[in-house]
Amino acid sequence: MKELLGLGVLAWPLVLLVAILLGFVIAILFGVAYAKRHGKRAWLWAMLAFLVVFLPIFWDWIPTVVAHKYYCATEAGFWVYKTPEQWMKENPGVMETLVVNKSPALVSHEGNQDSWIDAEMLNQRIKMVSKRNGPLFLYRWRWEGEWVDSKNNEVLARYVDFYTSHERRQAGWSGWKFWLATNHCADYQARVEQFGKSIVRFKGAEK
Repeated sequence: MKELLGLGVLAWPLVLLVAILLGFVIAILFGVAYAKRHGKRAWLWAMLAFLVVFLPIFWDWIPTVVAHKYYCATEAGFWVYKTPEQWMKENPGVMETLVVNKSPALVSHEGNQDSWIDAEMLNQRIKMVSKRNGPLFLYRWRWEGEWVDSKNNEVLARYVDFYTSHERRQAGWSGWKFWLATNHCADYQARVEQFGKSIVRFKGAEK
């Protein structure tokens, strides 16, 4: 039974695409047949029939792709606001006292299952703040990570990323409009690596 359910989960996108394709074929054939019976232009009615099927299903596809590329180009990125050297100069002797938490504990949580802000203490002074905001217009979701000095809530480094999904992401579920799903901006992996490396010297000793 579990195998059949698993097969169904894998096969349903293909079944949906086949059904949509059949809808296009039937609509176009109907449009052409109607045009021939009434002495109208077959190509024009075929195009109209195509749009009748296409627009209700795919009207938001191109706008979603364009919006995702736009926000990835204009708002996504990685920024360092304070280097370890600058921080040590402002906090003399503190770096040597920091001890990394081997299992960082969640110290705060705000929001709901869609939009939330979590904070975990990296050591006695530095915390990692993770944010998710969505769904925004055209199925956008915004991801953000920050290294923050818990003493004064000063942001030391930040990365921002976007993805799109027809429904909230849970166990890979992207809604029935699965073609609207994009995992991340193109250089997401590089940003995450930069974000991780930016905090290495802030972690403190491992005891």
